[in-house]
Amino acid sequence: MPTVALSTSFGVPKTRTTGFRDAFLDHFAVRWLVMADAKTSPGASQPIYRLGDYQFFTPPKNVGYAVIVDVDRPEAVLEIFERIPVQIAPSWVVPTKRGAQAGWFIDPVNLSATGRDHPIRYARAVGTALRAAVDGDPLVDPLSPARVRNPAYEHAGTFAATTPPVYRLRQLERALKGADLWTAAPVVQHGTPRVPPVADRLEIGQRNQGIFDAARFVAYAGGDYMAEAWAANQRCVEPLGAREVQTIINSITRFITTTTYTGGTTNSPAMSDTMRQALAEMGRKGGKRNTPAQQAARAKGPKAATKARKHRAYQQARQAQHFRRQGHSSSQIAEKLGKAVSTISRYLRRWIPLTQAEMLACITGASGEGSGAGWSSYSPPCGSSWAKEGRTVQSEASSSGLHLALRSGCEEFCAKPSFGKDSEFF
Repeated sequence: MPTVALSTSFGVPKTRTTGFRDAFLDHFAVRWLVMADAKTSPGASQPIYRLGDYQFFTPPKNVGYAVIVDVDRPEAVLEIFERIPVQIAPSWVVPTKRGAQAGWFIDPVNLSATGRDHPIRYARAVGTALRAAVDGDPLVDPLSPARVRNPAYEHAGTFAATTPPVYRLRQLERALKGADLWTAAPVVQHGTPRVPPVADRLEIGQRNQGIFDAARFVAYAGGDYMAEAWAANQRCVEPLGAREVQTIINSITRFITTTTYTGGTTNSPAMSDTMRQALAEMGRKGGKRNTPAQQAARAKGPKAATKARKHRAYQQARQAQHFRRQGHSSSQIAEKLGKAVSTISRYLRRWIPLTQAEMLACITGASGEGSGAGWSSYSPPCGSSWAKEGRTVQSEASSSGLHLALRSGCEEFCAKPSFGKDSEFF
């Protein structure tokens, strides 16, 4: 990966400078940055596209996009490239009057109050190791410095690769360890945390992860992680519910009781047989897999479930229409059946054929005796399918022998509907 000095002359094409600036802007996914003309001058928030006009800038405080190391020593540029392994060469190096500043693009790390504690500590550990590898200034925070040189400045004289690399934290750590330059204490080893989590007050957005980190650190050391989880919950601004805390405890328990987990360290005590048997009994009560009942349910296939859903919807539509005939509104029916108003409207629009008993009740009345004679028309007051389609019942006693439906008879039918022996209401 060749490293070149970006052009600072107006007479030379700025292809490398433009390419690095574009890569810088793409990686720093922000629209505004605090920029300044000098190290001591007051900074001002400027749009990101003006990055090439200012000599200094302040990296964002809520997200870490790069690890930056300041070296105040002559010949610092050459020493940085000599000491750092070539596979993790800096993404850029900016010469200064007293030395140089080197930067490594990294995968963004959330540094805000809602960020996870482990990635932040891991990124700081990598930055500390890089700073120690080149004997950098210990007063400059590698992950969130106050103000640094702008590598995309037009006249900075930046040394950078044609395509600056973006590193993963794990990649930087492995390369430093391979060159025997890793000095930071391991944060995680074989999946086990080695740095104790911060025991500060847990804000909203940090509670679940904070309780989990605190409890599993104690669990991997063989301690009482259940008590630690409840103690960490008390440090929350608003403690979690008992069920959420118990879920975190169960998650840790499932992991440390697996046969593949060895405890992480050789001095971690093994789980007692009594506790293992108790946990096995808890799992057994939860039910066995692939039981005969489960096999029978799978054998029926999706058609059986579809048929059951259709039957249930049909019965609920009948019940919705029954409530509508009684004079209930759609919202009242929705509340009674526990459905949305749109679902009830769809139920009321469905065509549900009337049974013979229902037809006789509407035509002759519940007593079976009609009254009245001559031509007449009747619109059911109950919102039935006849009324929906704008139809009216007309009949002549002399021609059909059937009389018009009496209002009293229809009302009696609505109060005592007959839906058949297979009808079910839920």
